[in-house]
Amino acid sequence: MWFFIVTFDESFAKAVGTNVNRYNLLIAITIAVIIVLAMNLVGSLLISALIIFPALSSMKLFQSFKSVTIFSAVLSVVCALLGIVIAILAGTPVGSTIVAIDGAAFLICSGIGICRGGNK
Repeated sequence: MWFFIVTFDESFAKAVGTNVNRYNLLIAITIAVIIVLAMNLVGSLLISALIIFPALSSMKLFQSFKSVTIFSAVLSVVCALLGIVIAILAGTPVGSTIVAIDGAAFLICSGIGICRGGNK
């Protein structure tokens, strides 16, 4: 819950006595570790797509922070596994294939979001 408060309203988090600097540091370290580990898999140019696409896809379907976070994590893992399998079978570069699958998932989630409730 504190991550939600710090992420979306830092001034409120400070007002209720949360140590905002500690949570910001923890978030920054987590993102840095993810980026360093992902560089070996896809290269530095494709990392931003791997981080952004699942989050955007989730935001097209869900409204709550918890739902977006959980679906984003699941979608990221599914797209990575599917991308690796397709890359092996098709003989394409793994990183590019994973990002292409992420892009396709984003388009699908956008379509579902439009059908469910308008242009989100």
